[in-house]
Amino acid sequence: MPASQMSLLLFLSPVGYQTSAWRHPQSRSEELYGLDLPADIARRAEAAKLHALFLADWLSFEETGRNPDLNGYEPFTTIAALSAVTKHIGLIGTAATSFWPPYLLARQLAQIDWLSKGRAGWNIVTATTGQENFNCDLPPRNERYARAYDYMAAMTGLWDGWQDDAVLNDRAGGVWADNARIRATNHQSAHLKIEGPLMLPRSPQGWPVLAQAGASEAGRDFAAHYGEVVFTVTPRLGIAQEFYSDLKSRVEKAGRPRSALRVHPGLMPIVGDDAKDAARIQNELLDYTDEQTGLARLRQGLEGADLSGLDWNDTIPPERLKDPALAVMSQEATTRYPYYHHLAVEQKYTLRQMMREVMRAAGHAVIAGSAEEIADHMQHWFENGAADGFALLPPTCGEALDRILTEVVPILQERGLFRRDYSEGTLRDNLGLPRPPAR
Repeated sequence: MPASQMSLLLFLSPVGYQTSAWRHPQSRSEELYGLDLPADIARRAEAAKLHALFLADWLSFEETGRNPDLNGYEPFTTIAALSAVTKHIGLIGTAATSFWPPYLLARQLAQIDWLSKGRAGWNIVTATTGQENFNCDLPPRNERYARAYDYMAAMTGLWDGWQDDAVLNDRAGGVWADNARIRATNHQSAHLKIEGPLMLPRSPQGWPVLAQAGASEAGRDFAAHYGEVVFTVTPRLGIAQEFYSDLKSRVEKAGRPRSALRVHPGLMPIVGDDAKDAARIQNELLDYTDEQTGLARLRQGLEGADLSGLDWNDTIPPERLKDPALAVMSQEATTRYPYYHHLAVEQKYTLRQMMREVMRAAGHAVIAGSAEEIADHMQHWFENGAADGFALLPPTCGEALDRILTEVVPILQERGLFRRDYSEGTLRDNLGLPRPPAR
């Protein structure tokens, strides 16, 4: 795709990304967990020519049990189903290297790539929770990415087990595939033993598009080696520019061109008739927030900080919070934590303000305004070294999503910043990413 145009992903949260958005009258929460709801969202996103849907995954049940807003859809069965009701939009699902058997995952992704005619993607995570459901222990934090490199060697070896011309389909000679062009993976390591090959030929894209969302030091290095689409939490322009520049430099050091990886900050656009109307919409959505859930999410976002004895109008004493630089460096905190620490200590947000910030977009950038103002924001980031595109986080998937797709996207198209139609071919073709040659 042209370097002058951005790529747009839609984070598929069927009742909306705004926490407690399921309580909105338009949420269609009664339709969870059937196909009609995500299929409708996928078709609307495809009509707007978005590049891909992005399905996250959570492997542990939230303690409060009050919100279905976390995407409860199993990613790969869902994108396989969506491949039958869409034609062009990419379909990216999430799976954790700490839990999935590589052979099973490589086979499923290759099959989905065939079913979708080359539109599959995999969001690679190492997982932070879920071990209680997989009959295994979660590796220590500092070991997860080390194991992920081993895992990727196995996965790519399986995908490359068939040469592109291995299938002969020779009816007269009675030979469907040339065994000489199919090889076993024979991957052996301290953690994995996989013989291979896969039971199906190399898929249309060779490998599915590889997405990644880790922003720690280890996560950035991993993305530099394997990532092609990066989804990141960078709520302010300066943070986004630092992340973008740093990650592109690491890509070059890893021996890949800067264009091999596209960076997509999460962005929640709240479209109103003007800034005042957008603020009204945002506040109405935040009013649906359940305080018990909000306090639990805030405590989690602040890495278990002691919030006892504080009133909603109190600020959080700095001594109750971890030092952000040390916490991230020691991998005791997520990369969202410094932003929350800044709001609590430097901006002196009250407990209620902090809770509403965490609940509105989980630390992602939120821009509330007219469609023109939101397009201006996206253009400024895109043209000033902060993004190759965006992962759109609609607060609800009713009118809020429609206004993004039918008001903001056309402005970007008119400015030449976003394409007006799909290119022929695969998701890789539409993102301007090369097809990996079979090794």
